[in-house]
Amino acid sequence: MVEPGQPYTHDLHTLLTALAAAEVEIPEAVWRARILTLYDVEARYPSVAKEVTNEQYAEALEIATSVVRWAEQIVAGRPPRR
Repeated sequence: MVEPGQPYTHDLHTLLTALAAAEVEIPEAVWRARILTLYDVEARYPSVAKEVTNEQYAEALEIATSVVRWAEQIVAGRPPRR
């Protein structure tokens, strides 16, 4: 879905905004995934990142699970549930 000349990105806000611009309906639970971009540095460079709390871990896991379920429904050809 990347248009010619568009830079590649891992920023979830940018990716979700591009999907919305392509008229993909994105539930609020999936929009919450924008904050997962904050953990990109932690995953790539654990020695320079701040430690993630158990609460942050639980929230990130909940959000990621919602995104995966949403994407699985789309790939399976089923309309996503709200």
